[in-house]
Amino acid sequence: MESEENFNPEDLGFATLVEERRVGDWEYMFFEGMKEQRASTIIVRGANEYFLDEVERSIHDSLCVVKRVLESNSIVAGGGAVEVALSIYLDDFSRTLGTRE
Repeated sequence: MESEENFNPEDLGFATLVEERRVGDWEYMFFEGMKEQRASTIIVRGANEYFLDEVERSIHDSLCVVKRVLESNSIVAGGGAVEVALSIYLDDFSRTLGTRE
């Protein structure tokens, strides 16, 4: 097929680097240095489907956390932070008592 294709410069994007790279058995197009970025792709590789399913769920959970933080503009400490703080407080308080109570 031979035809003339015309592209309007305003409709095209910008990237400092566009290249095809091999990752595992597949080849992917990588775009770097974009002026505007609206989407990203995460390539996940692993030993088996079970592992990949777990990684996918973890990534999904992480993205949901980021979304909630951006929506609410607030964060609550997690990962046992409350329990650790309480433990330190109780340890300090227990040292002020004269008995084992």
